[in-house]
Amino acid sequence: MFFTINLLITTSFTVLARRWPELMKEWEATEQSLPDQPLLAASNKKLHRKVVTTMSVLMVSALFEHALAKPAGLYRAYRCGIQDLLEAHLMQAFPEMFSFIAYDIYVGFVAQVVTTILTFYWNFVDLFLITLSMGLRQNLIHMNQIIMSSRGQFHSELFWYDHWKHFQKVCELVHLFKRKVAYLVILSFTNNLFFICIQLIGVLKPVPGLIVAIYVWYSLAHLMTRMIMVAMYAASIHDESRKLLPMFRTMPTQFYNKEIQRFHQQMENDTVALSGYGFFHLTRKLILKVAGTVVTYELVLLQVNDSEEKNGDQNPCT
Repeated sequence: MFFTINLLITTSFTVLARRWPELMKEWEATEQSLPDQPLLAASNKKLHRKVVTTMSVLMVSALFEHALAKPAGLYRAYRCGIQDLLEAHLMQAFPEMFSFIAYDIYVGFVAQVVTTILTFYWNFVDLFLITLSMGLRQNLIHMNQIIMSSRGQFHSELFWYDHWKHFQKVCELVHLFKRKVAYLVILSFTNNLFFICIQLIGVLKPVPGLIVAIYVWYSLAHLMTRMIMVAMYAASIHDESRKLLPMFRTMPTQFYNKEIQRFHQQMENDTVALSGYGFFHLTRKLILKVAGTVVTYELVLLQVNDSEEKNGDQNPCT
């Protein structure tokens, strides 16, 4: 599953990379068309620092999680019964590979290096979606700030027409990226859900040793934090796109005109959010649905795991 997910991620990023220059030109053109460029530039500088901080924290956490996996794996290998500890560890880490080919320490070493690289790679998918969401949300925040700070012009139809056009461009940019990263969204949530369920099984059954317990708990916390961050940052796009709705609903009658009505209707009816090909949209409601899905699948996996243990599938090397 780990290697399959990473193969799909590689394919998705390869396809996306070929279109990336065009997407960045579209993003740049959209931002340059927005009003109050000095305010936007100042906001983007703050956003840059936030992106760097988020990237650093997540990648350091991924490094620590991977570092914990090694002593935990060696401890499991020690219980395996094979005299050569390194051989036991590699046989345990890559059972599918060594079931087809004879054990070779050099092949195992190469597989270990590749696995280490891919571990950071699959973290990058979530990090990419988080930082993308932060950037898209920033443009919506900028438009909301400008509109909210211009109450003296609320009576002008021209004001609302101009700002509706700007807001429309920002929403179209979100819809453009929604189409381009939909596959990555599905991969991210599928990947995280699968491995959260696997790690939950490790947490709920007896753990052999303190180092294994620390690794299992930290890995679970890391996975859940990643998925929650993706969901929350992506959901913030949708939240920001609807932030002006209370203002429209309480707008004095003397200000309400056809341009405000059009703006209001678009905001009510348009779902401005990232999605997985329309199967689900990344909004706050999704977080509760994901939690329910995890509980459901975990109950099924626990039953399967109990059945395997009763049938004698307790090989410490697997």
